[in-house]
Amino acid sequence: MPTIRISDDSMRRLKAWAEPLEDTANSALEKALDAAERYVAQGGAGGPDPVRRSRPAAKRFLKLPEDEFFVPLLETIHEMGGAAHVRDIRPAMKERLKARMLPHDFERVPSGEERWWNTAHAARFRLVRDGLLRKDSGHGVWALSEEGRGFVEARLAKSGSGEGNAPDG
Repeated sequence: MPTIRISDDSMRRLKAWAEPLEDTANSALEKALDAAERYVAQGGAGGPDPVRRSRPAAKRFLKLPEDEFFVPLLETIHEMGGAAHVRDIRPAMKERLKARMLPHDFERVPSGEERWWNTAHAARFRLVRDGLLRKDSGHGVWALSEEGRGFVEARLAKSGSGEGNAPDG
């Protein structure tokens, strides 16, 4: 049986479908899904819309998008000599991006980290996958690949010195 995690808001909404002291989370979920299927089968007519988006899903648009982290992350690592430990990258990235980040970026996620740092990790993963960061740089160290170094140096050459320029993503 799979284990799922749901937000407090989703749990509150699920409890609205449950009979107290009678339903389990699974049986309440089955009721909600049955109602959603009936709603769709009836052409969406009548009753509450059981498939509406919850508020937390809408919040994903209230944070700096992952692709806005790519260039700043590459440039930060380049400025640190092409490789650096995450404990050094983190404050540099926060300083570099704080004016562009939105309030939701600074909220804490269940791990206790600020959301923007999770986004930075996701960006790093994609940059490794795309060959701009090395996947073999060692635990806790993020390093540019040759391709990543070339990318940053080409941007710097194109912009003059590159220092202090706002990345365009």
